[in-house]
Amino acid sequence: MLRPPLQKRHLLAAAFALNGFSSLAMAENYQLPAAPLGSTLNSIAAQAGIALSVDPALTANKMSRPVQGEFSATAAMDAALQGSGLQLQRSSAGSYSVIPAATDAAALPDVTVTGSQLTAGSEADGYRNDAVQNVGALGGLPLKDTPYSVNVISNDLLENIQATSIDDVFKINPSTQLRSPTTAGYASSVSMRGFSDAGNLSIANDGLRFSTGYDGGNYIEEMQQVEILSGLSGFLYGPANPGGLVNYVLKRPTYQRYNSVTLGNAGGENYYVHGDFGGTIDEAGVFAYRLNVLGQDGETAIEMQKDRREMISLALDWNVSDDLLVQFDASHKKSETRGLTSYWYFADQGLRPDADKLNNDELYSQRWAFSDSEHDRVGSRFNWRLDDTFTLRGALGYSQYENEYTYTGPEINSAGVYTQPLYAFAPVETEETSGFLFLDSVFNTATTGHKLTVGYQGNVARVRNYEDHIPYPGPQYNSVTPELPLTEHPQVDKPNYSIGNGDQRLASRSKSDNFLIGDIITFNDQWSTIVGLTRTTIETYSNDFVWANAFGYGETATTYKESETSPNFSLVYKPLPWLTTYASYIEGLQEGGIAPSTALNAGQALGPEVSEQYELGVKATVGEVLLTAALFNIEKPNSYTNSARIFSQDGRQENTGLELSVTGKPLPQWTVVGGLTVLDAEVKESNNAVNEGQTPVNVASQFAKMYNEYELSALPGVALTGGIYYTGKMYTDEANNHSLPSVTTFDAGMRYRTAFSSDNDLTLRANVSNLANKEYWLNSSYLGAPRTVTFSAQLEF
Repeated sequence: MLRPPLQKRHLLAAAFALNGFSSLAMAENYQLPAAPLGSTLNSIAAQAGIALSVDPALTANKMSRPVQGEFSATAAMDAALQGSGLQLQRSSAGSYSVIPAATDAAALPDVTVTGSQLTAGSEADGYRNDAVQNVGALGGLPLKDTPYSVNVISNDLLENIQATSIDDVFKINPSTQLRSPTTAGYASSVSMRGFSDAGNLSIANDGLRFSTGYDGGNYIEEMQQVEILSGLSGFLYGPANPGGLVNYVLKRPTYQRYNSVTLGNAGGENYYVHGDFGGTIDEAGVFAYRLNVLGQDGETAIEMQKDRREMISLALDWNVSDDLLVQFDASHKKSETRGLTSYWYFADQGLRPDADKLNNDELYSQRWAFSDSEHDRVGSRFNWRLDDTFTLRGALGYSQYENEYTYTGPEINSAGVYTQPLYAFAPVETEETSGFLFLDSVFNTATTGHKLTVGYQGNVARVRNYEDHIPYPGPQYNSVTPELPLTEHPQVDKPNYSIGNGDQRLASRSKSDNFLIGDIITFNDQWSTIVGLTRTTIETYSNDFVWANAFGYGETATTYKESETSPNFSLVYKPLPWLTTYASYIEGLQEGGIAPSTALNAGQALGPEVSEQYELGVKATVGEVLLTAALFNIEKPNSYTNSARIFSQDGRQENTGLELSVTGKPLPQWTVVGGLTVLDAEVKESNNAVNEGQTPVNVASQFAKMYNEYELSALPGVALTGGIYYTGKMYTDEANNHSLPSVTTFDAGMRYRTAFSSDNDLTLRANVSNLANKEYWLNSSYLGAPRTVTFSAQLEF
């Protein structure tokens, strides 16, 4: 069934009663480094929708001044022009051009112009970020003008929480509930807006969509910021899951020399070194680079678990002209984990022991259980300003990666005892190609402004498996240990088996094509709207030959090709400069799930699904604090692995909830990042009476987070850090007969920064997570992480 029934449309009508909005000419927070002058001017004009004419002969070989702080668009261009001998001129028609400055103005001494002297997303600004780098096909937008719920995690915050995996970001983000840690051997998995299926999180890199498996190759150390969009994103990014989407923004070249080296410990005896280097290649700044390298190895805070990572990542900018910027990026990454975090399976949820009866810092599996992956990526993008009206932008990315993992239990079939069945899998090879091409046009019709976008975005992913993918018949699914009491967890030798020696075949191929037209319409200083349509086609091929070969039945190939036209409508109203309100309706087509390896119908692909979402939101800047609220309702087909271990689609899941977030400085010395999510998730129209009206498994009805920093005025450079993280009760079975209790954990830490010369800054950081070493269940399958001490020293020079 492609189109769901439409409900609760009265939410959209209620939007007209909301208040808020500031003029499109209000100040924005810019963080532009020194760069070729023409590129900087065109970048500011494109973001603000201003018609700007620049003679390349005037700006040739000229560099702009850094523009840092809050400016209107014209003031930002004036700041960039300081000391260039040029000035901005406005025509009677409202367009702008760059002309030679008067003699006196040209003779002014060079100055660096700043606004509030704060950089968006910086530690000094309380990690508030006023811009979203990529709102899918719409490109970059001011955060307050984005009629969707988006949290932006800046580079300063990533560094100060010592993030070494996306798990660290999900921990503090107020809209994400961690589903499984990356040390379990899978790509990142979270619950968002009540959707907790494995792999439900959609992934993008600088606006390019990729599959969930690609996420294993995203390293936090190469990211400038992480943008987490809650809810549906189909209109913006093409086929996507309803819970949400993470857009990773890669670090781009710097136009002033930048060098940073960090030595750190990620917990236990797991140490790393990370180098980050940037600058221009030539004196004119036509070419610039950014290089990130990483090495990490050692035992983690979990006994006998080892984690090793390697990375080299390069980004290049080529300023072909003032109107054309071409960018390149490439990376190679390798990760190895030994002693995977234990995935617990219970034949009956009533057999689950209390978490305090277990040891969360010990393995209940084997130290030789492993997950290895290797990722290679190349990509390019361009932004070409054709004239005062049209801009063409495009991107193309290719990635090839291989994953291999083997894990053991634990599995509980009787009270107080467990076994460790073997799950071994040969290497899986994946190739992905993703691209987009969009034409933006900025124009007016009478008194109404438009930014019209038309274009295409698509993705192709191919997965190849070996015919001998699992060792069956053989040790697969057999316990490597005898039945053991929970107090014992011995290490045994790895069974003898051989896999990955047969032929490789195409196991699955998925292709999505998304054609879009969207218009950002500005009626006046208070009212604007985003309207658009997207035509999405999903074409999928899936073959279960790896399971057919193992179990001795005939292989089955599943194919489908489905198309859907999905609308988007968003209304924004701003009665006050500091307040924005919005209402939006969005639909999205996404691929159906593929049965996991733990299901009896492993490898089977379900048909595509259509989801819909209504959302009302408020964004307000009060003093130095950004406050947001979003009330949402989402419906989608319900897919799950049932008690018979069959992955199937049955009924619909309807989630209604409220998200609140706060980012900024309530006091000059105090910074907060956090929020609250309240959910009412329910399964409806199910053929299984047990599921009808019940809450989906592993979905907490509420969770709250608050990360804090407090600077000690008596000790310059010293800040105390800490966090409080609460997760409410959640059910572990479809009938809601068994649940996990609510849990609260605490973090505490400290940061010290000092400048021991004019060009050298040293920052020391330390943190203790799960301060009380509370033992708890993260969800139905994983124990929570033990108390973990991390520390690092970063030298910037």
